[in-house]
Amino acid sequence: MPQYRKYMTQALELAHKGAGWVNPNPLVGTVVVRDGEILAAGYHDRYRGPHAERMAFDYADEHGADMHGATVIDTLEPCCHVGSQPACTDLILSHGITRVVVGSIDPNPIVAGKGLCILEENGVEVVYDVMRAECDAINRHFFHYITTGMGVRTKC
Repeated sequence: MPQYRKYMTQALELAHKGAGWVNPNPLVGTVVVRDGEILAAGYHDRYRGPHAERMAFDYADEHGADMHGATVIDTLEPCCHVGSQPACTDLILSHGITRVVVGSIDPNPIVAGKGLCILEENGVEVVYDVMRAECDAINRHFFHYITTGMGVRTKC
């Protein structure tokens, strides 16, 4: 999907801004586009802070941007559970998004594909694995932590 690479690259750049601030959460960036225009963007900027999607949608809401029919480009699958933040899938559905492009599937068992299934079951087109290697790479520590329960030991 070459048309999404440009926006996923931007989402990855945004995600990197959370490095050192979101641990043990993942680095996530989001860009919302329609007809080649970026409507909003966001990233997870701190532990327990708003998720990338929430940051983007709050910006759009504050600036009166209509999100209906837009595409969300996400480095990581949107969450579908309520924790310290509301479910991002609910946010996406409430804003009339018609397509979600995702880089990585969240390995967290409480998400793990469920977020994308919820979106598809509600008529949202999901495009999988756009720049997956790059999206997986930024969260290798998070993926290791989630799948093993242990942090990653770095070389001395």
